[in-house]
Amino acid sequence: MKTSYNDFILWYLTNCFSKSGDGYEDDLLIIQANSYVYVHQELAGKTIPEYIKEHYENGTLNSLMQIKHDYVSDFITSSDHYRSRQPEWTSAFKVQIKSELLTQMINNCAIDKWVDIENLFYSSLKKALTVENQNKDRDVKDLNKSIAFIIEELRVYLANLGHCKERIDEYRILMKEAIRPSEIVERPPLTPDDLLGTVPNNTLILNFNYTDTVEQYLSDDSNVKVNYIHGKLNENENPMIFGFGDELDAEYSKFELDRTKELFKYIKSFWYFKTSNYHDLLRFIQGETFQVYILGHSCGLSDRTMLNMIFEHENCVSIKIYYYENPQEISKNNYTELTEEISRHFKDKRQMRLKIVPFDKSSCMPQISPF
Repeated sequence: MKTSYNDFILWYLTNCFSKSGDGYEDDLLIIQANSYVYVHQELAGKTIPEYIKEHYENGTLNSLMQIKHDYVSDFITSSDHYRSRQPEWTSAFKVQIKSELLTQMINNCAIDKWVDIENLFYSSLKKALTVENQNKDRDVKDLNKSIAFIIEELRVYLANLGHCKERIDEYRILMKEAIRPSEIVERPPLTPDDLLGTVPNNTLILNFNYTDTVEQYLSDDSNVKVNYIHGKLNENENPMIFGFGDELDAEYSKFELDRTKELFKYIKSFWYFKTSNYHDLLRFIQGETFQVYILGHSCGLSDRTMLNMIFEHENCVSIKIYYYENPQEISKNNYTELTEEISRHFKDKRQMRLKIVPFDKSSCMPQISPF
């Protein structure tokens, strides 16, 4: 399923350009299509989705969105200045970006990397709080307005994806795997010898992606439970949590001393209080010895507070990475990249070296066969 932020951004831009014939505007941008002749010549027989995808694959989304290569973000407060820099309207589409956050998203949306919207949001928040900025309240409010709009668009996008019809049987096997002694270097105290090498009594799937795809791999008598830690799509009682969650960042302490209004509105820690999901996670990791499987999570800094708590917990015996494998890429897989990201969540680097399972004992993520 196309659930990456890159896929979401392409869907969003396609939707915007498709509606630009009579002029399109939302909280993030304005798009106006030129005359039929200009648009027809520009598309050259391609559909709007094909047109957007071509720009993405060619690395020219910046050009499409009329973002200057030397663009210095000034927030929405400088929109008049930005507008004055636009060239004469001889292109098929006229684009005005109203959101600093959208500009950063497009600048980082490329075929060879993943966009981390939550991290971009946090970086923009930190920039808004600089000493020189006299418009902190307004800039933070504008950023929050942008992220609120993005969350709603993301909800619509994920809801329209539907369910993945193809199942990968290997995931059922993974859920019932034993904790292998060969993947553990340092055994925690009071761990019985016969516990290791057996199937765990309980398995917790910590689901970060809002959808219920994982439930198709569960059986009625399974001891596997799912914790929708960041909320579940279209469930009011378990709302989507989207924002930033790195209280270990050196800059975060400055946030706590700042009096800017709405500063913590999209900091994840305050959203966790809306449900019992976080407490359920705590009860699980405090219960008994566990091993962590990394499946499809980038382990970026936007979840560092939580991941640090899990990885450095005394009951965590090891961290096994299921890496993404692509023989067509130079690096072949992203195992090393994931170890680098995981290392950022450890204060105690000795624990990191003890707990991460080496590559020769790791496996690639099960994937749907392309053939």
